[in-house]
Amino acid sequence: MNDERFDRLAGELLRLIEIPSPSGNEGPILGYLEKRLQFLDLPSKRQMITENMGNLVFNPGSKVLFDLHVDTVPEIMEGIKCNPYLDGDLVYGRGASDIKGSIASLIIALEDYAQITKGDVDFPASIVFTVDEEQGGRGACEAVNLKPEEVIVFEPTELDICTMEAGAIGVRLNFSGRPAHGSDFEAGENAITKAIEFLSKLKELPFLEGEHPRIGEAGFNVQALFGGSVDELVIPSRSEMYVDFRLLPGVDHREAEIQLRQFFEEKGVDYEIDDVSPSFQLDDEVPIARKLKEVASAKLGLSLQTGAFKSWSDAEPYVTAGIPAIVFGPGKLSISHTPFEHISLGEMDVASRILTAFLASLTDISRDELNISRVR
Repeated sequence: MNDERFDRLAGELLRLIEIPSPSGNEGPILGYLEKRLQFLDLPSKRQMITENMGNLVFNPGSKVLFDLHVDTVPEIMEGIKCNPYLDGDLVYGRGASDIKGSIASLIIALEDYAQITKGDVDFPASIVFTVDEEQGGRGACEAVNLKPEEVIVFEPTELDICTMEAGAIGVRLNFSGRPAHGSDFEAGENAITKAIEFLSKLKELPFLEGEHPRIGEAGFNVQALFGGSVDELVIPSRSEMYVDFRLLPGVDHREAEIQLRQFFEEKGVDYEIDDVSPSFQLDDEVPIARKLKEVASAKLGLSLQTGAFKSWSDAEPYVTAGIPAIVFGPGKLSISHTPFEHISLGEMDVASRILTAFLASLTDISRDELNISRVR
């Protein structure tokens, strides 16, 4: 990567990171993107979800759709701030991996594509910048109404083409105990201890058996545990736990929900199912995946791998609606949402070149006209 591309990618990403966009506050970054992409001279519209929140769509009506969510988790999580800075090839900051690195890569790809075509061909895709992905996913559910024929959803996949995705069920569990003086713990019943002991029983659930070759084991994450007080020497009489269950591809989310409800009711645990997200599994040779893989190979000499995305993404509402959607983009899922979230500019550079080549393939522009060097 030459210095000029390094500066373009780094500058664009740092500008995006400097615009806070936690879920529910996406307005400023959408305003920036609306102005930033004026050079494309494309029709645009807003898909309103509430009076003050909606998606930004460029060139609606195309068969191919790029879906990029603009919201992030909060800049400060667990009391720790995710500070933005540049360290060699790495850009740190909230959203660097999830997914402002993808947005910056696309912007640079669009600039390159515009320079190649000089406006002489119709732009071959639609672009939607969605809201609310980190919360309820309402942006993607609304974007389905754009009715594309195939979709690339951008998420940190380390440039793997993900044709399948894990689902999830989020559950709030409430436990009751019996208060007593904290020093006389035999006299009470600790609600937090009951919650912790209950965790081992979850392994009895049938849908948590098995392992997927790309995603890993079925299981769950204890996302939060509340109860008790540091300042009061008393046995906690109440505790609340939030558990996020992973659904492997092939596991029916409706059957898993039935198993959970029966299990909690048999155990006498107070519960509330907060969220249910289906998994999905497409064929690795689904046309949009094959096209992207073939373009990367033919134009850039890259051999992209197929994979699976371990988290819910905007892809699920499209697939549920019968629209093939794959997940793809630079960055690592494992470091997203952390205080040290970051992304490699080198990986962003490769992603940007792939996207320019992909757009060009939709308009049948030759590699000679593209003038994109093969990645080594």
